Amino acid sequence: IILSTLLVVVYIIGGAFLFQNWEGWSLLDSSYFCFITLTTIGFGDYVPDHKHAEDGETRLVLCSIYMLFGIAMLAMSFNLVQEEVINSVKTIGRMLGILEDQ
Repeated sequence: IILSTLLVVVYIIGGAFLFQNWEGWSLLDSSYFCFITLTTIGFGDYVPDHKHAEDGETRLVLCSIYMLFGIAMLAMSFNLVQEEVINSVKTIGRMLGILEDQ
């Protein structure tokens, strides 16, 4: 769980530095954007502006790749945490006698 969480935090912070440089946002705003985007909440209050940049198409492609891999990684991390919680609850249930040993 710790490694999975650390990986997600590092990925979000890395993206935050990237968008801070590209968009001129603060680090907090960039982190917020990365978290909201990767968790697919997507409020739309922060949107990368690639139209006015010289390398706008390249940024758009890199942003899309960042989001694609980030969403997949976050989903895998959530799944790992879910499995760990399920196993822990089952272990506690067996210790309390609520579940039978298998």
